[in-house]
Amino acid sequence: MLDWDKIKDKSSKLLGDAGRKFRQYTPESFSKEKKFVNALVSSMALMTMADKKAETQEVITSIDLIKDIEEIQDLDLVTMAIELYEFHIEELSKNVDSPTKWILTEAKLLSELGKMKAYPEYPPMIEALIAHIAQSDGNLAPEETQMQEKILKALS
Repeated sequence: MLDWDKIKDKSSKLLGDAGRKFRQYTPESFSKEKKFVNALVSSMALMTMADKKAETQEVITSIDLIKDIEEIQDLDLVTMAIELYEFHIEELSKNVDSPTKWILTEAKLLSELGKMKAYPEYPPMIEALIAHIAQSDGNLAPEETQMQEKILKALS
């Protein structure tokens, strides 16, 4: 006999996971503000994981920033932005031990940043926020400096 509750739970979880995966990419029809949110969250995740580990202070700083950014609040996207940030951290964490998967994941996130070229008002804000995240744990590692350079290159 089929256990419909178990099937519903499983399909609900799969749909939720699929929705999280889908949200990691910015459809071209998104408004510039939503593209900004995606790019910002992608850059924050990249900076958090630049040294291939998620430092507690960097994660806390990123989540606090997401909560405080008016553009995210105005769009009622705080929860989605935090979920997306967590998703990117999980994806990057899973790929730390595989150089190929790491590069592919990093490239996908950097491509989100390239979408900000059309909106020159946003890159300076992203630049300031990633610098803040990089220094939030009191240690600016060489990998974090390299990641900042990659992010700035993708934005320009």
